[in-house]
Amino acid sequence: MPIPPVNAWPPLVAGYGWPSPATASGADDLQGTTLGSTQLQVSLLGLGTVELGMPYGLGQVTPPADDDCIRLLHHAVDHGICYIDTAAAYGRSEELIGRAFAGRRRPVIATKVALRDPDGTPWHGRRIVTGIEASIERSLRLLGTDALDLVQIHNDDAVVAGDPALREAMDTHLQSGEVRNWGASTYGRSAPLTVIDYGEPIRTLQVAYSVLDRRLEEDVFPACQRAGVGRVLRSVFLQGVLSERRHSLPEDLLPLRQAADAVARVADGLALPLAQVALRFALFEAGAQVTLVGTADAAELEANIGAAQDGPLPPDAVAALRSIQVADERLLNPANWPRF
Repeated sequence: MPIPPVNAWPPLVAGYGWPSPATASGADDLQGTTLGSTQLQVSLLGLGTVELGMPYGLGQVTPPADDDCIRLLHHAVDHGICYIDTAAAYGRSEELIGRAFAGRRRPVIATKVALRDPDGTPWHGRRIVTGIEASIERSLRLLGTDALDLVQIHNDDAVVAGDPALREAMDTHLQSGEVRNWGASTYGRSAPLTVIDYGEPIRTLQVAYSVLDRRLEEDVFPACQRAGVGRVLRSVFLQGVLSERRHSLPEDLLPLRQAADAVARVADGLALPLAQVALRFALFEAGAQVTLVGTADAAELEANIGAAQDGPLPPDAVAALRSIQVADERLLNPANWPRF
């Protein structure tokens, strides 16, 4: 059953954002839920927008024209996606989102603040307070709103260090109403656990996860479940490795390409594109509330929406995918890749 346009959805229910897609007539094909302990009603599939604001991923593709970006955002929301991910560091992404939803019903918009200088120097003490204030003011202006649904700490240095200035800044903006919820976007395996232990006011955790990178299933995901921390997945295509773009990987990343080829063989057995198999695995195996897809292409977005509607993969395919391993975990982190 096709997803109805936004203006056919029922009025807002309790909580921020959209009604749960699962409760909207005709929209039950694109599942939705509440994001952890927030009151945010989110769709299982979310749209990442880094590719709209700046060159990103394999090949560093130039973003589309502004009008095309705005049409893509409208298309996503008109077809049931009600979670949009952005960041102050994503070039013009926030600006384009603000323009796209000016005068229109808004989805949940999750942005981020990077607690470091452009040269990578982490902030400490009062620099955290003033830096967060400036970033929030900028995001409010560009997104055209007086309150941000979710602001995620884009790097976890201050959380890991336990800097008291961070908690002070987060509490200040919660009390002012400028920020409704705080979260964190982390890397690796130890930092997510530190963030979960940090507790309130951090209520969501964004992490990298894919069919080739399942490391967080062992400890991080169960810890999120116990703490009521909402889970948002990113990099489910491993920045293009789990797509036809894998053929452009250099020889230094040969083990990664071989693992992606093994996933492609499972996809061939299902008569499905590799990217759709990778997405459906992430959507239905990790137990997350939101799985992000980053694309600047309308056809790719449509295929992703269709994959989400198709539901879980067959059990034998899931078992075959889980048997695929990347022995060198360093290859799972794009920061370790050679430039190409």
